[in-house]
Amino acid sequence: MERDVDDWDGDAFGEPASDAAQTSVHIRTNSRRGHTNPLDRSYPPVNSVLRALHVLKVVNTKAIATVNSIHAETAIPRPTVVRMLETLMHEGYIVRDNMCGGYRVTGKVAELSAGYSGISRVIEVARPLAIGLTRQIKWPIGLGEIDGDEIEIRYWTGTISPVVHTNTVLGKRPDLLKSAMGRVYMAFCPEQERERQIRVLRKRLGSELDQVAESEFRHMLDRIRRSGFATRDPKTEPTRMTTFGVPILDGASVAAVMSVSFFTSSVPLNSVRETVLDPLIETRLNIEHALAFISTRPHLDTSLQREYDVNL
Repeated sequence: MERDVDDWDGDAFGEPASDAAQTSVHIRTNSRRGHTNPLDRSYPPVNSVLRALHVLKVVNTKAIATVNSIHAETAIPRPTVVRMLETLMHEGYIVRDNMCGGYRVTGKVAELSAGYSGISRVIEVARPLAIGLTRQIKWPIGLGEIDGDEIEIRYWTGTISPVVHTNTVLGKRPDLLKSAMGRVYMAFCPEQERERQIRVLRKRLGSELDQVAESEFRHMLDRIRRSGFATRDPKTEPTRMTTFGVPILDGASVAAVMSVSFFTSSVPLNSVRETVLDPLIETRLNIEHALAFISTRPHLDTSLQREYDVNL
């Protein structure tokens, strides 16, 4: 049976692990065969495609772009710029504006984002580290963000976990009262946000969150802030699982929450800290360090960068 948050204390896990195990260099995404390692691709990129995308990105930043201005920003030869523009015009992404003497994008460029799910910066940053954590500890990792008055799970490594307990949890919405993700969010979010969410819970749950239950909930949130992690209500299905949740902080705000679920009977109590909790907390800190690094360098793109020397 899963233990409640009051039962999990530091001494129960033994001493903290001194060194985290090294993660594998080859880490796979949710795609069955996809890899996040940019050096692990089957083929080098196609120069002509890179040039066309480069031209499109430049035109997209300008009200009107000329061949000379595109050449100045990309160093692509002018004849090649013209061919790229003509190709993009043929596909309907660019039109020639003779009145203004240049080129501009059309509404069709919006279609290029139609398949984008709106994954935030923090999820993009955390994703490869979550994959590495699953490679290390084997258990599936979930990443979620607050969405209204619930957490929405935006990313999950269950597709690469050898001990996954369900098909998927993507899109599921853990609540703020009983789930590990929700509890840790409530513990670490700003006080004004916490009070607003408690008012919502009070209105929705009525007598289930009476004065006594609310007081107990607030004391539990205090304990979660001191310990740095939360567990879900042990009565939550599946009861054979234990779930830990930790916050991912970006400055003073909770940018996301991260969780790990494992079969309670599969991990001896005296090794839970070393084999599950410590790696989870270490990964959280690594994600926060990555977010802080990027925040101080706004020119950096959180997506993976090209690792090939390409002559544009």
